[in-house]
Amino acid sequence: MLPDFTKSISTSVGEIYPITAVLLTILTSLIYWSIRRPSGMPPGPMGLPIVGNMFSFTDQPHIKFKEMTKKYGNIFAVKMGQRWMVVLNQIDVVRDAMLKKPVEFAGRPDLYSSGLMTENFQDIAGATYSARWKLHRKLGHSAIRNFATGKKLESIVNEVTERIGNRIDVQHGKPIDPKQVVCLGIYNILGTLCFAHKYEFDDPKLTWFIRASREAFEALGVGMLADFIPVLRFIPTQGVTKLTKIMDEFLGFIYDEQKRHRESFDSDNIRDIFDSLLLAQKEAKDEGSDLVDSLTDTHLTETISDLFGAGTDTTITTLHWTIAIMAEYPDIQKKVAMEIEEVIGHNRLPSLEDRGRLPYAEATMMEVLRFSSIIPLGVPHATTCDVMLDNFQIPKDTMVVINHFALHFDEEFWNQPKFFKPEHFLDDSGSVRQHPNSFLPFSAGRRSCLGESLAKAELFLIFTWFLQNYEISKVPGGKDESLLGRMKSGASFLRELAPYEVIMKRREY
Repeated sequence: MLPDFTKSISTSVGEIYPITAVLLTILTSLIYWSIRRPSGMPPGPMGLPIVGNMFSFTDQPHIKFKEMTKKYGNIFAVKMGQRWMVVLNQIDVVRDAMLKKPVEFAGRPDLYSSGLMTENFQDIAGATYSARWKLHRKLGHSAIRNFATGKKLESIVNEVTERIGNRIDVQHGKPIDPKQVVCLGIYNILGTLCFAHKYEFDDPKLTWFIRASREAFEALGVGMLADFIPVLRFIPTQGVTKLTKIMDEFLGFIYDEQKRHRESFDSDNIRDIFDSLLLAQKEAKDEGSDLVDSLTDTHLTETISDLFGAGTDTTITTLHWTIAIMAEYPDIQKKVAMEIEEVIGHNRLPSLEDRGRLPYAEATMMEVLRFSSIIPLGVPHATTCDVMLDNFQIPKDTMVVINHFALHFDEEFWNQPKFFKPEHFLDDSGSVRQHPNSFLPFSAGRRSCLGESLAKAELFLIFTWFLQNYEISKVPGGKDESLLGRMKSGASFLRELAPYEVIMKRREY
């Protein structure tokens, strides 16, 4: 019996060896495939199987990417899970991509989180490059031009700054968290532009907006694991559940606004951006245009979501940086205030017509945009086809990011970039340098920021109003620590300062 038993074991082992060899071959092939760098792809660090380099860049990746240029050059590629991501770190490379090959770099990656937030990419910011996208962007531009420029915008901002002033003044010079009043103001401005609705500063809906937005950014971070490892999208995680819930509530509110607007819609009385979109939809239907399929209620809601969402947190974060910088640099603050007093005085409010007459104030605001770089890696692009860039071959659907932080702190183009210096944006005659090299706060090309003109106008009006009316200083007796020295903890799409307090006192004239 023993020989038969031994023979049986030998037969079983002999059958297992080929199966094991096949499995090992498959596993080895999968590992090799997961880390293999495609032919012609820019250089970069070797990644781990499956996860690639993604866990190497969970904290302030823009800084690490800038440091990596010393080893890999101004364009390199990293493997983020199962996605290749090409990082552009120098202005000439960015211009070659976004301006010389605008269509080739006009795509958006199909990130799982973006799909969750946009009803499967029905918006402007996250949608793929297409004729429908171009239509929506054109309508968005038109709406902003009609309702968020000139005297209309001035009137809305002036009404809001008056209420901000009332909220500050009740503190009687006591420490105040400036982000709270800035949030209330900016959400009111966008609420008026989008919905023709003014919120009281203690309105529960307004405080809900602020809370929901903050929670959405926290849930999103710098991206979800499912964005880079697709199989994980089938596993419900706390972050996905939270983000889905927030977006359902937010979009539910906008759909309710759409219903309210439709019920009271009058084509002869266009009240706000939502009405302007409803008018475009109505005209397409009346004309029997093929555009009807691109102007569904979902598309209109997602366009408003983009304009409202993108126009709030970015502006709030920029102003939060602005106030901290003014507190840290009292000499610069004083110089801006003196210029405002000389040109505007204190008996009228700032106007958009004052732009060009306040070069030092404008240069200071531009330096805030450079120094803060609040969206350090921008919104990711994707290639729409195989494309050559700087002698590298980048495959179609590759994720591409611009390292705006690296551009704004490039020693080749900026003298002492780590220092806050409005002079970075002034020429020898004291005039503003309108298009300085390596300055790209609103991106470039087909996917440049839709709300750039609105953001610049808002920031100018609010910044000049603040320094016309208030002296901003650090809290006496507090920790002798720079307000600019600490970033908000946790991975985030935005580069945010940690919470702080300042003193705001009315200027005496």
